[in-house]
Amino acid sequence: MNLVSNKQIYNTVEFDTWAHETNLLDEEKYLIETYLNKEAKTLEAGTGGGRILFEMKKMGFHSLYGYDYVPKYIAQAQHKDPESDICFEVQNATQLKYADSSFDQIIYLQQILSVIEDENGREKALQEAYRILKKQGMALFSFLCFESRMNNIVYFPFLVYLSIVRKLRGSHHSLRYLPWLKLGGKVNWRALCDRAPYVYWYSLHEAVQALASVGFNILAVGSTRQIQKQQMHANLESLTGERLEGMLYCVCQKS
Repeated sequence: MNLVSNKQIYNTVEFDTWAHETNLLDEEKYLIETYLNKEAKTLEAGTGGGRILFEMKKMGFHSLYGYDYVPKYIAQAQHKDPESDICFEVQNATQLKYADSSFDQIIYLQQILSVIEDENGREKALQEAYRILKKQGMALFSFLCFESRMNNIVYFPFLVYLSIVRKLRGSHHSLRYLPWLKLGGKVNWRALCDRAPYVYWYSLHEAVQALASVGFNILAVGSTRQIQKQQMHANLESLTGERLEGMLYCVCQKS
């Protein structure tokens, strides 16, 4: 099967993983419990099979909404919610149908922005996220973190190899764009040939700047490592120089 887009991947080899996963990651649980209000109207972007929202329902959250651009995920989520307590819809992050200031809280975890293949699309998705959030509303974001991959002794040799391959081909494709190393739980050997589709790995500075550029105020930032220590940082400057591991997380507010 010639997979040329991330949407195709989620529709096929990665479908079961994202449709049937359960439970919250420790990092997700910490962020949700620390920064979100159970009574506020909440939207999750890229919900997949509804994993995060179903766990939030168990935690006592009300007024929950979720969307995904893969119709099969929404069908799966709706099947698991026969009472229709959660409103699941098929929508695209770059062109949402929700009205301005529709939500008190938004959740952009599961690295949804990193799977948008082009820069313009990622910028539009952030603009839309800002648009649908109410003033003073809270937003949780996670990003694939380039520094954490650079710091990983297992993955760093692959980055060096990929850099050489692209140089030999005369490609100027940024190393921020990386092919999937695993698909459906198996090694993706096409990654050695630098085959698309790619996911986008944000640097710390880039992620913070992207959020700030659309108007978000950064309240807390850190990687999986910092959250595990419960030591999120209030700004970019205080985090600079610390080791980043795992995903990058940002807590934001709309001014």
